[in-house]
Amino acid sequence: MSENPIPTGGALRSSKAAANEIPNEQRRHLYEYVAERGPVRHRRLREALFPNDRRAARHHLALLERSGFLVEEDDRVRVAVDIDRLTEAKTVDLPRFDSPVELRPANESDRTALVDVMRSVGGERIHVDAVATAAPLAHGGRLHRRGAEGERGFYVATVDKTVCGWVHAEAPSRPESHHATITGGVVEERREAGIGTNLLEYAQTWAERCGYEKLYQHLPSTNRVGVDFLTNRGWTVEATRSDHYLAKDSYTDEVILSCAIDD
Repeated sequence: MSENPIPTGGALRSSKAAANEIPNEQRRHLYEYVAERGPVRHRRLREALFPNDRRAARHHLALLERSGFLVEEDDRVRVAVDIDRLTEAKTVDLPRFDSPVELRPANESDRTALVDVMRSVGGERIHVDAVATAAPLAHGGRLHRRGAEGERGFYVATVDKTVCGWVHAEAPSRPESHHATITGGVVEERREAGIGTNLLEYAQTWAERCGYEKLYQHLPSTNRVGVDFLTNRGWTVEATRSDHYLAKDSYTDEVILSCAIDD
C-alpha cells in the first residue's frame, strides 16, 4: 500500500471548466478523453489519440500532469484529485484490535477490496444502498470527484491494511446546495468495535472541511440497528417515505435521517 495514498496534483476542476483552461487543442482533447472515461490505461490512451506518435503522447501527458490536470498511477491516467477537500488519514486505537484502525481516503489499490466489502454488506437486506453504490465503482468509476456532476468521495477503514469498512459521501452540484448524503458499512465480523462510530465522525469532519452544513443518510425502516445507531449519536429522523423500497415482493419504508454540522 502506498505511503501517500492520494496522488498530488492541482485542484480538481469541473471537466468543462478545466478543458477551457487548456489552450492547446491536442492536450484539451486528451484531457476530455480521460475525464469522460475515468481512469484510462496509458497504452489505451496512446493508441486512441496518438497511434503513430508515441513521443507526442508522452509530451502532452507530461505537460498536463505538470499543470495539475491529470495524474498517472499504476499505469492509469485520471483527472487529478482535489486533495484540499479530502480528509487526512488518521489512526485510532480500539480495544478489540491489536493493531490501530486507519481511516483514510480510498485509493486505486483499494478498489477491488472496497467493492467486495460493499457487496458483502449489501447482501444483507438492511443495507440496500450498498450494492447500488458499488456498481459504478466496480466498472471504473472515480473514487473521488468534484465538478459539474457533483462531488463524491470514498473513505475506508482498515485493520492490518485490510479494508473492513467504508463511508461514501456525495453532494449535488447546485451552487445553493449546503448538504451531502452519506452511506457506509462495516463487515459483520468487525462490527460493534467502534469502527462505525469513527467512520461517521470521519465523514462529519469531511463535511465540515468542505463547508457543508448538513449530512443526510437514508435507511430502510427494517434497519432498526442502523436507525438507532444514528439517533444515539445525535442524528434526527426528518421524514419517512412509505413503501420506498421493494425487495423480494415486499415493500419497506425509507427513514431519512440528518445531522447538522457544527461550525
